[in-house]
Amino acid sequence: MHQRIHHKLFFLIAVLAISLLVAACGGAASTPAPTEAPTAAVATEAPTEAPTEVVATEAPTEAPTEAPTEAPTEVVATEAPTEEPTVAATEPPAEEPTAEATEPPAAEAAPAPGDAITATTGIEGVTWQVTEFTDADGAAAAPVGDATIAFRNGQVSGNAGCNGFFAGYTVDGSQLTISQGGSTLMACEEALMAQEQAILATFEQVASYELSDGQLTLLDGDGAVLLTLSEQASPGLTGVVWRATNYNNGQEAVVGMLEDTEITAIFGEDGSLSGSAGCNNFITGYTVSDNQITIEPAATTMMMCDAPAGVMEQEAAFLAALSTAATFTVNGRVLEMRTADDAMALRFEVAIDSVVAPAAASSDDPDPVAPDADAAPVTFAAIADQTPSGRVTAALGVNIRTGPSTQYPAIGIAPLDATGEIVGRSADGQWWVASVPSAPNGQGWVAAAYVEASNAENAPVLPAPPLPQPAPAIQTDKSYVAPQNVILFSASRVVQDGNRVYELEDVYAVPATPGAQPELVANNAMQPALSPDRSTLAFYSKQSDKLGVGGYDLATGRRLRFSRFIEDSSPRWSPTGDRIVFASNRQGDRRWRIYLTPAVDKENPANMEYTELDFGKDPDWHPSQELLILKGCDDNGQNCGTYTMKTDGAGRTQFTNEASDSMPRWFPDGSAVVFMSEGRDGNWEIYRASVADGAVTRLTNDPAPDGLPAVSPDGSQIAFISKRGGAWGVWVMPASGGNATQVAAIPGELPDWLLQAVDWPR
Repeated sequence: MHQRIHHKLFFLIAVLAISLLVAACGGAASTPAPTEAPTAAVATEAPTEAPTEVVATEAPTEAPTEAPTEAPTEVVATEAPTEEPTVAATEPPAEEPTAEATEPPAAEAAPAPGDAITATTGIEGVTWQVTEFTDADGAAAAPVGDATIAFRNGQVSGNAGCNGFFAGYTVDGSQLTISQGGSTLMACEEALMAQEQAILATFEQVASYELSDGQLTLLDGDGAVLLTLSEQASPGLTGVVWRATNYNNGQEAVVGMLEDTEITAIFGEDGSLSGSAGCNNFITGYTVSDNQITIEPAATTMMMCDAPAGVMEQEAAFLAALSTAATFTVNGRVLEMRTADDAMALRFEVAIDSVVAPAAASSDDPDPVAPDADAAPVTFAAIADQTPSGRVTAALGVNIRTGPSTQYPAIGIAPLDATGEIVGRSADGQWWVASVPSAPNGQGWVAAAYVEASNAENAPVLPAPPLPQPAPAIQTDKSYVAPQNVILFSASRVVQDGNRVYELEDVYAVPATPGAQPELVANNAMQPALSPDRSTLAFYSKQSDKLGVGGYDLATGRRLRFSRFIEDSSPRWSPTGDRIVFASNRQGDRRWRIYLTPAVDKENPANMEYTELDFGKDPDWHPSQELLILKGCDDNGQNCGTYTMKTDGAGRTQFTNEASDSMPRWFPDGSAVVFMSEGRDGNWEIYRASVADGAVTRLTNDPAPDGLPAVSPDGSQIAFISKRGGAWGVWVMPASGGNATQVAAIPGELPDWLLQAVDWPR
């Protein structure tokens, strides 16, 4: 049944309902509260909030329930130890606004309908992540929690911060209209609810869109920006752990997962498919051709689970739905499977808190045990006849770890001839997963080289937890000495808290030596800049209580504040270290301006001092003069490129003349400037411009994006970020160009790479 609701009425009802729920819960909630309420509307593709059922034929939710897997096992003691062993993308989304978009709009050339707009498929088939929205006061704001939107076959769906939503949409050229819809009705923290209300309220105002370089902008009828979104990088079908959020229950309804249950799936490169069905582990085979998929009937372990109620019925329905899958799509971090009739069969999201360990995570001799070990023995679960099992063959025993690598902590040892139940394996086959009731999740990982396995040929591939994250070097009440001749850079990482996914930023330091290991310097920080006396690290922060330009006193670890607006970014130091220059579009008109502020901690944000200079962004301070270089345009918003300007705002002079010239950085002697540009050769590359005659020399030439340059203290080398070889990393090359060498890898994707920065302190 289709129920049509006028979109303005729907949004008023949805916002009112959410507000009433928040009030009923006493305002803000410290953690997201589960809901038993049905969705706001009944539709053929209505999302559901687990564990609520929705009368629907196909419809995922964007707010899955995250819960630990229950794996009951029996406990039995094993023999005591005889010895004491030891614990031994080709093109990134461009989040950098063009010069025309960041300078005074009076001279901007508004695109005609259809200009710089792709076909409908340009916004479809992609998961879009909200990077900026218009809040209740009409000001631009950054999300406090993950918010995503996806367009598919006339339906827009996603999660605005707390609840899943769906609505219809139509596209005509660059015109976009979002119409009827519905939403789940869960109550979350006050900040998330405010974000959600603001995002949903903007939908009815959307009149058009602009799409460029992986960035989607939704505009109202006057051309004002309502929402800014970036394209989420999509993983492949293999190499990740997929966590089920919805399945077709075989009764013409797509439902969410029962609370306190978890279903996972891992697609192997060898055509195997395995994981947990909620109670039992399963394993089967699959084949794919383009977007077609065939999944064979699954074999499972034979456990019975009593709780929660309905878990066995859910498991049977999931496995039945798995066998009906005929097509699949991967959009962002979402996997959808549909039947041959195009009905929704299953929906998964990437389990950020689990990993599939690659072969590179293991060593050739992964876990030798030394004779002076003092680790305690572990207790394995009972072994029944024909149960997959393993016997320890190492003379001194073998370590049991929390994951498939020696980088994971050991939880104990298994002595020689100890036997235990095998419940899974790593994707590379180098680690067995044993049933260890006392271990996290009831599982322990043991190196296969030291185990003789029986009946384990069909052991499923099981996910492992992420590697333990090291603590940052900068800590409160602890001094940190910044090493000499290191490169500072920032990079994003994704973490999961319950059913919310957050993207955090960190600052790292790495020597300019190939293969060096980066050191984690600071959390919740990006765009690092070390002061000339090396006593203070300045950076940009999106942390909710410390927005804008901040820093650390390295002698004490004390957090400093230099500004208070989330739009304040790109800090750079004066040669004397007493002032900081930065860029901001804080004034609400989306025009970037250059500001100066004393490099003094401002405990009271209301008392912060700023000097506004002129329009521009990406500033850098001359190494010895009261002179800045920046990205900008002339007074009429034309002739964009890089400009020099005195620190009082006077003497603005054009230096380079390509609008995409960005991130200019002085050489230590002031003789030249290095910068990045996309428009000169159709790809982000690094260039050098001479101060004497303005001659521009291209320094890099690679199909991958190269950018965010920084010059070494002696002026002989340039560090930069690149995605050469398909993976992000920090690279170094001679200042005159030529062969570049990678000094450090950056794990994962960097969808916001243009918002990061590199600093090579002098």
